[in-house]
Amino acid sequence: MKEIACFITPHGYGHAGRTIAVLEALHNRCQDLHAHLLTTVPEAFFNRLPCSHNYHPERVDLGLVQQSAFHADLQATLDVLDRLLPFSSSQINRLARRLTGCSLVLCDIAPLGILVAEAIQKPSVLVENFTWDWIYNSYSGQYPGLNKHREYLGDIYSRASLRIQAEPCCRLVSGAVHCSPVFRKTRGNAKQIRDHFHCRDTPFIVVTMGGVGHELPALDQLKSYPDYTFVLAGQPAFRQVAQNIFLLNADTELYHPDLIAAADAVVCKAGYSTIAECFQAGSRIISVGRDDFSETPVIQNFVKTRLDGVGIDPAAYARGEWLPLLEGLLVRPKPVPCIENGAGKVADILKDFI
Repeated sequence: MKEIACFITPHGYGHAGRTIAVLEALHNRCQDLHAHLLTTVPEAFFNRLPCSHNYHPERVDLGLVQQSAFHADLQATLDVLDRLLPFSSSQINRLARRLTGCSLVLCDIAPLGILVAEAIQKPSVLVENFTWDWIYNSYSGQYPGLNKHREYLGDIYSRASLRIQAEPCCRLVSGAVHCSPVFRKTRGNAKQIRDHFHCRDTPFIVVTMGGVGHELPALDQLKSYPDYTFVLAGQPAFRQVAQNIFLLNADTELYHPDLIAAADAVVCKAGYSTIAECFQAGSRIISVGRDDFSETPVIQNFVKTRLDGVGIDPAAYARGEWLPLLEGLLVRPKPVPCIENGAGKVADILKDFI
């Protein structure tokens, strides 16, 4: 049995999705793989992992305290960081004792894993397209208390045995290995998904904002587009609210990459995992960028240049200004689906380590 520890930030579900993609590819190369998952991302999110695994609910980092999918509470973020950091030696040693059988520690983008890897004297691999020290830097002018946390985390990140940066990358780091976007592979259920929503011939529009709750667009506006079928993902329960509008529960059995692949157009938050899944599927896309988040310009540029997509801001999304854009978007040819999954390159590297 080859054991690997995975420290995953709970900031949304995108980092967990990226880790799953890597573990799926690694399992194809190491059939006796066993993963230890350390995160507070809900355990159910990992149900489809092909490799054996244990789930360890552990607060491995914070990221940002989110008020909604588009807005962070920076004062609350600073208050929590002041309590959480620096990581305690008792937490590091407790996790080290638990993970002594692991030959490798994988971190996306949770820095605690690097400290635990040092404690058990095993290599650590950091997979990222940004890190929290870089994110905090953009807020430190307004919240100078973030500087000490930025410096502390930056030092930890620099101590990873290997750093892998996945496209689209926010800040290139010297000495890092680079790979194409990392995404969970589709499972070929697009037709079944369209049938599930009785949508064989009409345009099928998926609206998804990742793992953070968000206010729904005005449903009455969607009713004004009866020739489209809308599925609003990430909701508390499944419900059909109109002939052409479905609310899809967050814990649905429908596989998110297949949901993306089934869509004629995707309206989504400008976050890594969903954008990478759109890249895999060759999706027409309207991407909603967060106004104050440093990753947004990088993601939006990728959407525009690689997917011929459209970027809007949260206010335009809330006002429903994306709806008139659908007609023009749907007459465009779909982008060419991506063939190369960066998860394969990452898995090849990890296989050599373990």
